[in-house]
Amino acid sequence: MNNSKTVLVLLVFSSLIISCKSKVAYQEGAYIEPYLRDSIPYTLAQHEEISDKILLFLPPVLDEVEFEKSKVYRFFYDQGYDILSVYKAPAQGAYYYSRKAMDFKDQNVQNVQNLILELKRKKRIKKDSRIHILAMEQGVYMAPSLANTFYVDTVFLINGTPFSTYFSLSRIADGDLNWNQTRQDFIKDHFAVDSLSDFKAKLAAVESSGSDVYSLGDYTNMYWLSYHANYYIDEYSQMPSYACWLYFEDYPLYKETDFLYQKLLDQTRPQAKGKHYKLEGLGRFKDEQDWEKVMEGLEAFFKL
Repeated sequence: MNNSKTVLVLLVFSSLIISCKSKVAYQEGAYIEPYLRDSIPYTLAQHEEISDKILLFLPPVLDEVEFEKSKVYRFFYDQGYDILSVYKAPAQGAYYYSRKAMDFKDQNVQNVQNLILELKRKKRIKKDSRIHILAMEQGVYMAPSLANTFYVDTVFLINGTPFSTYFSLSRIADGDLNWNQTRQDFIKDHFAVDSLSDFKAKLAAVESSGSDVYSLGDYTNMYWLSYHANYYIDEYSQMPSYACWLYFEDYPLYKETDFLYQKLLDQTRPQAKGKHYKLEGLGRFKDEQDWEKVMEGLEAFFKL
């Protein structure tokens, strides 16, 4: 076999190995929350021998992400982590209204806590496992409380701000964040609003209407205002975990002052500090590029 054919065969063989290695087997499940009588969906990837390291993934509420298919998922699995990804209960079924009425930060944190305790009780994860958290957007606001409860080692926080998502949306409506094409597309995708004036009206309705009125997409006013009223700053200031912040500079809700303020918050923490990385791109994870950027940030953090 000549050299060119040998190289071609090796390249094909390598690509097959990579494609096989890129898939991590995981199980889908649902935890029945007794109080809300609704199911909390999750996925769990485990090694043949249950690991003593767990990565807890808390997803965004706006953009949908396919974390299980990403290189980041593969990376943590190859580092020896079992991976638990917790998702929001589907907004459907007999208990839709009762659950949505309770859909606020503290309840979502409690759901995750209950799920982890249930999986430990069933010995699906080890009772003494060391938990690490990877959180995005809404998940960022939940992470500090969970980190304090489970004495989490490290938290990786993506597209978070020191304030709530609702506050960031208000900054767009108020002109603190420019009404550029990126933000117009973002608002239209999530709230079916084309104009800034209509978006302002929707936000105003959140604060003036009852919690059962839907003013922003499929989410109740209770949802938006509960996260707005429960900033995570106090919880974060007490969090013993090491923090790795990843900011996408073109993410529609990103503002440079948030980056600076978050670094200042880390200086006030009495224990572990944090690292902060800026990434290029939109950070909406509609393609693999944004996951590649997250990998660059993780490589810088771990100094691989």
